[in-house]
Amino acid sequence: MRMKGGSGCLGSGSSDHCLILSTPILVFMQVEVVISLLPPSCHKIIANACIELKKHLITASYVDDSMSELDEEAKSAGITILGEMGLDPGIDHMMAMKIINQAHAQKGRIKSFVSYCGGLPSPADANNPLAYKFSWNPAGAIRAGRNPATYRYHGETIHVNGDCLYNSASRLRIPDLLAFALECLPNRNSLVYGNLYGIGHEATTIFRGTLRYEGFGEIMGTLARIGFFNTEPLPILKNKKRPTYQTFLLELLQIESKNVCESMMGEVNITERIVALGLCKERGTAMKTAKTIRFLGFHERREIPVSCQTAFDVTCLLMEERLAYSGTEQDMVLLHHEVEVDFLDGRAMENHRATLLEFGRTENGKKTTAMALTVGIPAAIGALLLLANKIKTRGVLRPIDPEVYLPALDILKAYGFKMLEKIE
Repeated sequence: MRMKGGSGCLGSGSSDHCLILSTPILVFMQVEVVISLLPPSCHKIIANACIELKKHLITASYVDDSMSELDEEAKSAGITILGEMGLDPGIDHMMAMKIINQAHAQKGRIKSFVSYCGGLPSPADANNPLAYKFSWNPAGAIRAGRNPATYRYHGETIHVNGDCLYNSASRLRIPDLLAFALECLPNRNSLVYGNLYGIGHEATTIFRGTLRYEGFGEIMGTLARIGFFNTEPLPILKNKKRPTYQTFLLELLQIESKNVCESMMGEVNITERIVALGLCKERGTAMKTAKTIRFLGFHERREIPVSCQTAFDVTCLLMEERLAYSGTEQDMVLLHHEVEVDFLDGRAMENHRATLLEFGRTENGKKTTAMALTVGIPAAIGALLLLANKIKTRGVLRPIDPEVYLPALDILKAYGFKMLEKIE
């Protein structure tokens, strides 16, 4: 097998930027199961090595077409490639399929499937205007918030353009967690999960959403309209004399820099300008956006690094600086399913709810984020199940089969993950 040289898988996520370990075969020969937490674009190279050496593979990433097409090769090699073994995707599949299969076993029919998931700061640490912090690359998170979405609601298929996604945020209260003021954004193509879960022919509502604290969408939507997330090269960022963040902000707000005094960079004046440009109808939202702009430091007279060539680059850089977790702050993961089940024999409709709420942990002075726990531990559980020969199916799998999700959920609970399940 020909491998590119290097010491890791680095770069932007494109396969052209992947530098795979120069000796993967020597490493893989010493183990029975490989866990890949590399960028998704690297997984196929790792998977091919695993097929050649007949070693099982676990990833926490989505099973895309490039991985799905390895199914027959994996079967022929007698190995299991278990993908989507993280949080979302991962634990979400397990909790969903447990409810769905139990309902089907009782002759029930899934009328509605709604799922929400989000990684957030704990309430005590949601201490900025967006009430959000990044536990991973801001660029990836912002791009995810610009993806188009499709879902089914009461039999109607709804399409949301990526440019309108933030504006589609809707207020949400979870029945058993009413203290959390949340909102949700549609998450990509929910209809795929109808087929994956075997409910596409029966459910009139299929929706998957991303959770944020209330108010996030309206601020991010306004920032998008101002131009903070534009990816086209910006002329002022090409100047040999580097512009400041303040100059960049003035460019976006269409204000002549020579007419600017310090007071014009205050929240009130930025608010007025946003409203005057017609970028926000609600003054309250414009004011929250102005607070965010100042919190991120766009009013400051620091030079923008030469590496920033677009508004998107500049925004990602400041968000990475200002929206990071400090060493003492705690993150949170919240996953919630609501499934309506009806019965053709006349039994009363049931509403099944399943909720996972996990906070970052500190043990022996070492902090582990909730995101790391909920992504990493399922992957480790998958490896343990394969080593113990508890998963006998070969090929490319997701954790949607009982032989995977039943023991995995039991181990998660034993590890201390609190999963609340209710039927009403």
